Order: sequence, then C-alpha cells, then structure tokens
Amino acid sequence: MISGGWPDGDATVLRYGLRRLLMSLPIGLLLTAGGVTGVWIGVEHDGNGAGWIPLGMLMAMGVAGVILLVSRWRARHWITAFDATGFWWMRGKETALIRWDSLAGAGIHWARGSKRVVFTVELCPKDEIDRDDPLLWKFVRDTEPLRPGLPRLRYRIDVGDSHKAYEKAFQQWAPGLWFGRREQPMSYLGGPDHAGHQERTAASAGSSAPEPLVFEAVDIGDTVVVHRGVILARRRIAVALPTIVLCAWITWLLVHGHAHGAVAVVRYVAAVLPVLLAGAAVVFAVRGLRWQWSSVVTMDAAGVHVSRRGESATVAWDSLAGVGIYEARPLRTLELCPKDEIDRDDPLLWLFVRDSEPLQPGLPRLRLRVSLRPSDGRHAVAAGCLRWAPDLWFGGRRMVSGYSGDPDLKGHRRRTRGTGGRTVTPAP
Repeated sequence: MISGGWPDGDATVLRYGLRRLLMSLPIGLLLTAGGVTGVWIGVEHDGNGAGWIPLGMLMAMGVAGVILLVSRWRARHWITAFDATGFWWMRGKETALIRWDSLAGAGIHWARGSKRVVFTVELCPKDEIDRDDPLLWKFVRDTEPLRPGLPRLRYRIDVGDSHKAYEKAFQQWAPGLWFGRREQPMSYLGGPDHAGHQERTAASAGSSAPEPLVFEAVDIGDTVVVHRGVILARRRIAVALPTIVLCAWITWLLVHGHAHGAVAVVRYVAAVLPVLLAGAAVVFAVRGLRWQWSSVVTMDAAGVHVSRRGESATVAWDSLAGVGIYEARPLRTLELCPKDEIDRDDPLLWLFVRDSEPLQPGLPRLRLRVSLRPSDGRHAVAAGCLRWAPDLWFGGRRMVSGYSGDPDLKGHRRRTRGTGGRTVTPAP
C-alpha cells in the first residue's frame, strides 16, 4: 500500500466495485423479493404449523439478498486504473500500485464451467512479492510460474464480464507484458491464504510468541499410531445422519401439510431446500469415505508410515529438517518439515501436503500435516518423536484457528489428469 499516490490524469479508470454491484443486482433483488414475499404471506395468510418453515426459508433468502446488496454497495467505490506507471488498485482513499517494471507478464485467464464463465487478470511479478500487503493480499495466488525462474506467487483478480475493458487497457498501457487470453481448467482459480495471512500478520504485529504445548511422559512401544482415518469417517457419519433425518422430517411436513393457494406453492418450492441439504449431507459423509476408512499413519524408528489398502509410503526421519505438533483446539496436527522439495502428488501423501511458511529460511514451503486421531494420542506421538528423532523435534506450538488449511484437491486433479496415475509400493 502507498500513501499520497494517484494515477495520472490520462489514466484508464475502470470502476471495479460498481461493475460488481451491477452484476449482482439481479440475484440480490431476486433473493430480497423472496424475503418480502415470505413476510407478505405470513401477514396476509397467517400461516401456522409447518407453514412457518417455508416462510422462514423465504425470509432467510431475503436476509441473504440484503447482505449481498449491502456488501456490494459498500464496495461500489473500489476502482482499478492503468497509467504509464503501472496497475492501480484503489479502495476509497487507500491505493496500491503494481509497477509495470516489476512485472514479467500480464494477461487474462478464463475458464468455462457448467453454469458460468470466469475471467481473471493475471499479474506475474519478476521477483517475490509481499503476500500480506493490506490491500492486495486477497489477490495473491500460489501457482505455476509464467515461465521457469519466476516466483510462484502472482496477483489474480476476478473481473467477471468486464474482461474486454481490461484486455484493451493492458494492450494500451503494457503491450510488452501482454501475453494474451488463455483458457484454463475451472479448478485454476484458487483462493486467498486466509489462515497463513492471519498467522503472518499476527507475528509481524509484535504479538507474543505462541504458548508452547506441554506433553506428558508416557511409555510407548515399537510403533505409535498417529492417525486412524476411520475415526474421522465415523464422525462424518455421526454428523450427516441426524442432518439427513431432520431434512427428511421437514420435507415430509412441507409436502404432506394441509395448505392451499400461495402457501401450498411456497411449501412445495421450499421442500427442495431440505432435499438439497440432505444430499449435501450424504456427499459430506461418503466423500473420501473409502480412503479414510482404511487409512492409517504410524511412526517407528524408520520414520512415519502411511498405509492404505495394502499400499504404503514412508517419510524417513533423515529426509526431514524438523518435526513437531501444532494445536488449535480441537485440532492437533503432526508437522513434518522436509529438507528438500517433496512430491505434492504422491498417491498416498498428497492429502497431507500443505503450503505453509517454512520452518527456517532456505527450506521448502511444502510440508506434510497429519491430523492426530485420536487427538488425545498427542502425548504418545510426542514421545515417539523424542525417542526416534530428538534432533528434529521443535516441540509443540499453539496456533490460530484455521491454520491447518486444506489439501489442494483441484490442483492435484489438474496436475495428475491424463498421467495414468502413479505407482506405489505394496505394503509388506
């Protein structure tokens, strides 16, 4: 972020926030109209019993529409601009400038999904960038560089249907950087690193160091269990089943209730929502169930072993630069920090790969993060690390909520698509 700077008088100005507001108006007004309809039906027809369920859903739609419109209205003054100096992002009186001479390339990526087409501005820097800039951090993405030798981080800004205006502005002000419009798979979009940003900015703000964790001394055998996937699978099922039953009951009330006219129509339309929610609960329960049910992670003198359905992979202790335990209740994870770059698409390990700040300068960003299940087994895991890798142990640390991140599912599919898969070593 810069202070006192402003684009030149002949700059090309594109009202980013206003365009987004106009594009959101139809859906926002539709949701708000649904809420108003719910209020009107409740007042005029005096719905009772199950009739209040669809009315409540309609009112919730109205609240969602109001929230959408208010958020877009508040951002209506956000502006992007192009001049001879570079690309400007302006949010009220705050401005950020990405200079042309700091970029190695600029262009537009686009992808076509089943229901929409997305367009994003891609700004590819020559050198490493500040991923925590107050105005720009939400646009930073970690992705494959434009060409070898360039950093992985770049700026990616969703411009919706305004891509032609941005394309014209780039060709006018930075023709030497323009690499054109390129089609991508729908999975390329990614998202901002909220957890990492929160962690890094908390540390830079001078907050106290995270309070270390204390582990009890326990006796362990020749093997320690780190993670049993079946525990997570059972918890998913325990959450999904009551949700499905509740949705089925609500659907029955809506469909079999005695109503006529407008209230009956609203009931049948509203019955679609619990059906969709029940479907989402089923997907939540069964997604990855086959993998989780048979997944086991253990550690011994040789290293950390991941086994699933007769296949295994080992992370040897001598391949690591550090090992420890992070905690943000109720989650606890074993952190395996490698010395060198790892295969982020290993068929057994890729779900544990996370992009995080390295343990120390010079180490790779990718690490393995394994959730401890059961979580009360942390004492045995700590004892195992102290016995078999005492020189690697950096202890336990308390982290901010959300630090764990998610596996790069879309990126993994994109990178492994058409490769025919990888081979793994059968477990002995």
